[in-house]
Amino acid sequence: MVFLPATAWTQAETGSIAGVVRDTSGAVMPGVTVEAASPALIERVRASATDNQGLYRLVDLRPGLYTVTFTLPGFSTLRRDGIELTTGFTATVNAELRVGAVEETVTVSGASPVVDVQNVQQQTTIPRNTLDALPIAGRPSQFVTLIPAANAGSTTSHDVGGVGTDRGFFGVHGQRADDMTFNFSGMDSRVFSGGSFQYNKATFEEVVVETGAGSAEATTGGVQINIIPKDGGNRLSGTLSAEYTGPGLSSDNATDELRARGLSGAPSIKSYYDVGGGLGGPVKRDKLWFFGAGRVEDRAIYQAGNYYNKRQGTLFYEPDLSRRAYNHDYSKDASLRLTWQAAEKHKIVASDTQHPSCQCVFAILETTGATNQLRAPEAAAEHHYDPQYMPVLTYTYTATNKLLVEVNASMNSYQRSQKRLPETGVDAVSVVDQALNLEYGSRRTGYQILHDYRYHERFAVSYITGSHNFKVGVDLNHFEQGSKDYTDANVINLARSYRFRNQVPNQVTIYNTPNGPYDTATENGVYLQDQWTARKLTLNLGLRYTVYDAFIPAQHLPAGPFEPVRDFPAVAHSPQWQNLSPRLGVAYDLFGTGKTALKASLGRYPIRNVGAAVDYPSARLAASTARTWNDSNGNYVPDCDLLNSAPNASAAPARTARPMR
Repeated sequence: MVFLPATAWTQAETGSIAGVVRDTSGAVMPGVTVEAASPALIERVRASATDNQGLYRLVDLRPGLYTVTFTLPGFSTLRRDGIELTTGFTATVNAELRVGAVEETVTVSGASPVVDVQNVQQQTTIPRNTLDALPIAGRPSQFVTLIPAANAGSTTSHDVGGVGTDRGFFGVHGQRADDMTFNFSGMDSRVFSGGSFQYNKATFEEVVVETGAGSAEATTGGVQINIIPKDGGNRLSGTLSAEYTGPGLSSDNATDELRARGLSGAPSIKSYYDVGGGLGGPVKRDKLWFFGAGRVEDRAIYQAGNYYNKRQGTLFYEPDLSRRAYNHDYSKDASLRLTWQAAEKHKIVASDTQHPSCQCVFAILETTGATNQLRAPEAAAEHHYDPQYMPVLTYTYTATNKLLVEVNASMNSYQRSQKRLPETGVDAVSVVDQALNLEYGSRRTGYQILHDYRYHERFAVSYITGSHNFKVGVDLNHFEQGSKDYTDANVINLARSYRFRNQVPNQVTIYNTPNGPYDTATENGVYLQDQWTARKLTLNLGLRYTVYDAFIPAQHLPAGPFEPVRDFPAVAHSPQWQNLSPRLGVAYDLFGTGKTALKASLGRYPIRNVGAAVDYPSARLAASTARTWNDSNGNYVPDCDLLNSAPNASAAPARTARPMR
């Protein structure tokens, strides 16, 4: 048994049980021992006691079914069964004790509380059985289909049957989609570039989607997705799942009438399979638990009206009608989580996830530009995410029945290698044909290796007196991103791209490659919050102060086809932003029954800072310049000095507003 204090707000993986204890006359009862027991707890039982106001709170409780017991000498013991607790939820369980022997036990069974009358956060809990039953792939970005009023802002962010993209963010009621946060084991996993780690659904115990009224612990005001991993247990158990589909199991609504009006087809499944499972149980009962999981996923979908280029390697495009364009994504996952009750007051949880993956025809399903331009497969890239991993360490120390200390640390590696497709050579120039509304040949946005790391630490101390639940914490983040080992001048093939209309050149663009900016940043914050309960009213009072500070190291870029060697000095505080953000909320138990609550909240939330430093020295130079091209001799070669910005030979003046050097 561990006696725990009552914290104001729970960790991202836990919930709370709280209430008031009275006698049969209605008087509050201090000093009542309250215990919560569940198979979800490695220590089996958590205990606390009511304060002078008869209030109690049991915190840091894993999701699961609980039995709550109330004991006081001179009164009959009361047991309440069947309390179902989810993450981030405070279940109100009040008790009324009558005079009697402590050995006499009264057991009460009833519906589990479904209304949180203390916290103001708005959230939706997706339990394990729902994740298993619904036809979604369990990717966090796909939960948009389950959240009322959620808007992904893009059709490619929606998924039916599991073949949709890994990528995508969403907001609710006007929130910025890019302010969305993915929390795994309570730690924010989004990296500096804005991307997020992908997860193995076999590790999920449940998922909580918070859509509003975030506390002072939240960095932004966007949607917060909290993934609660499985914890093992005292009983060995496992899961295994397999999914498959193919062209023979799919259909579309493309009719002959629509085809006669010009519809070339509809996106369709090429292949899809997803095999995964997990196994968990005790290494030592009530002392050390484990849960391990693995997963392999492969999916591909054809894009309507898009084909490989029969004439790849030339400057022209002819569709190969025997080879339809398709995206191809695959991923592998290996995860392990250990839960150790090191001593009565000390608990340690350690986990690691290895997740190499590939978006092997990146963004082929997405159109670009105002004309919804298609991209032939050879103009896409293979995005390999390897190594990609995220270890997390959590330590909880229960110093006294009023003092709780929490320490969390994580590291996220998100290395992205952008490679040419096998059909694309280094000398293949990117071409956009305006008449075809198509990009082909090679990728205009380049091929490179990007490093993206995040180091995240949190420290919090909670002090509880009953009516007041006070918490103060520190949130430390260090980010690194960019192409610090980049030296390839052909990040864009031959550092140029062409624009045609009906195979007639009309523009050439040259690029200032190699160009590989790299930056680091810290985003550190301190917060304090108090949850003050007085009768039926609970005030949620919070304040957060954060400092975002970016630093650009000195950079050396080698010479390229159109650029000499370049050196740029280091730049500090680029930018440095400070934010003071109050977070206020009120919850009122309207009838005092724990079944109806009125809530209101008001908060200030800064936007998410995603690796865009304000003062990149290399960004002061134009990334490219475009020249009108009159190919009068028909040799498809810009017969001019492209470094001369004045009109010469077949090229008109350069049109960039900034110099390239």
